[in-house]
Amino acid sequence: MGRLSGIEIYDINSVEWNGILSAFHADMQDIYYTAEYHALYERIFDSKAELFVYREEDMVGVYPYLKTEIKRDYLEIPFYDIETVYGYGGPLVSCADSGFADRFEQAFVDYCKESNIVAEFVRFHPVLRNEGTFKEINVLHNRMTISVDLSVSEDDIWNHQLSSGNRNVIRKCIKNGLYVERTNDYRPFYEIYKETMQRVGAKSFYYFDEDMVKAMAEDKNYTFLVCKKDEEILASAIFMGYGSYYHYHLSGSHRDAMKYNPNNLLLWEAIKHGKQQGHKIMHLGGGLSDSMEDNLYKFKAHFSKTCNDFYIGKRIHNNDVYEKLIDEWKQKTGKKPVKLLQYKEME
Repeated sequence: MGRLSGIEIYDINSVEWNGILSAFHADMQDIYYTAEYHALYERIFDSKAELFVYREEDMVGVYPYLKTEIKRDYLEIPFYDIETVYGYGGPLVSCADSGFADRFEQAFVDYCKESNIVAEFVRFHPVLRNEGTFKEINVLHNRMTISVDLSVSEDDIWNHQLSSGNRNVIRKCIKNGLYVERTNDYRPFYEIYKETMQRVGAKSFYYFDEDMVKAMAEDKNYTFLVCKKDEEILASAIFMGYGSYYHYHLSGSHRDAMKYNPNNLLLWEAIKHGKQQGHKIMHLGGGLSDSMEDNLYKFKAHFSKTCNDFYIGKRIHNNDVYEKLIDEWKQKTGKKPVKLLQYKEME
C-alpha cells in the first residue's frame, strides 16, 4: 500500500480493499469491485490488480483495475496500461458532490502520469450508471444490456417481464422433460463451455482455464446451474450474486441440445433463484454487438423490457509512448487500429 495526501493504493492481498467498499450504499456495491473478483483475473491476464482510493473527510472515491506492464525492448523504463476487469467496473464516488468527483479524477490522472501509465480503458457499469463520474475521458456508447427487476413478485416477472413467446418456450421445455439443477461440480460446465467457445469461434479473451472455473465453484458468490433431460446435461451456466445484484456470467450448451431451447428454462430458473436469494436486480448483459438485431441480445430481451446503456471509456496518459506502440503495431500488421489497446495483441 502507498499513500499520497488523500490517495491510497491497495492490492488484492490488502484486507482494507473490501472494507473500503462498505462505505458505499448497499445498492452501489457489486462483485465486480471486490478483491476476490480481481484476484481471479490478475493471474489470467498476467496483470496486477489495484484499487485506487481518494478520500476527503467522509467522502471516498474508488476505482479498481488491472495494471499490466508493456514489454518492449525500446522502452528504457517500465510503462503500463490499465483496464477494468472482465465484466463491468469503473470509478465510484460515495457522494453526489461533483466537485469531489472532479478532484478524485484529477488525483487519479496525476497518479497515472507519476506511475508511467500510458493508456486507460474502462468498461463502465451499466446498472450503477457511473459513466459520468469522470469528465476528462472519452466516453463511448458500446451496446445495450438487459436487466430483470427481481423486487416484484415471481408472477409479475413471469407475466409482465417475460415475453409471451418466451413463456411458451419455457412451458414446452418443461413438457419435454427438461429440468434445472444446482451443482457444486464445475467440470460439466467447463466441458460445455469449452465446446461452446470453440463452436462460436470466440476470441482468446473469452477462454478461461479450468483452475479459474474451479475457483468460482469454491466461492459462495457463484452459482452453477445445469439444464438436463433424462439425466443428460444440455446446458450449463454460472451466475454471480452479491448484494443487490445477480449476474448472468458465463454459459454454454451442446450443439445438439439447441433444438430443446434449454437456455430459456435455465435462465428462468436462475431468475427465480436470484429472487429467492434476496437480490434486487438480475443483469443479463448484452449481445455480441451493438445491433438491436443481435441474436444474443434479442434472446435476453425476451426476459425483460428493461434496457441499460453500456459505455466504455478511453484515455491516453502518455501520447508519445502510445504513438510508438501503435506505430509499431501498424507497421507489423499493415492495419489501422480500431481498439485503444490494440498494441497488446502483439504480446
